[in-house]
Amino acid sequence: MKTGFKSRNQFGFTIIELMVGVVVAGVLLAIAVPTFNDFQARNALRSTSADFIAAVNTARIQAINLRTSVVLKPISGNDWGAGWMIEYPASVITEENQQFQPTGSGKIVSEDGLSEIEFRSNGLSGAGEAEFSLCDDRSGEQGRTITVSPFGKVTNEVKSCS
Repeated sequence: MKTGFKSRNQFGFTIIELMVGVVVAGVLLAIAVPTFNDFQARNALRSTSADFIAAVNTARIQAINLRTSVVLKPISGNDWGAGWMIEYPASVITEENQQFQPTGSGKIVSEDGLSEIEFRSNGLSGAGEAEFSLCDDRSGEQGRTITVSPFGKVTNEVKSCS
């Protein structure tokens, strides 16, 4: 016997299921966002460190290849944290000065107060050993100590920032 009512399948979510889903998503975001921000800050610090080391190595190699002195120095005054540049002598017309900017909030500081590192045509540095610290604005995090030997060898070690 047939009745006048037809059976319908219902699709979708109830309001309770929707609210539970929103709460779960909120908890996951509350955990994930700070972790993601910390991940980004660590990567920015590594990127700045790699850029600085690449600039040191490039300046040294270019000094050897061009058979002239090449200078690595801060873009403005003695503030390495604002960026740095490779400066070629005016007699070198095949190369243009190169500038580098720190990534994120990482700042490089010369522990020796150096205003430049000059690499001579033999690849040696006239500045002696130069030590740089790289930290960002997060307290208690790890940073980097970058040391450039007079021979141009670069070491990159983890340091504790305060």
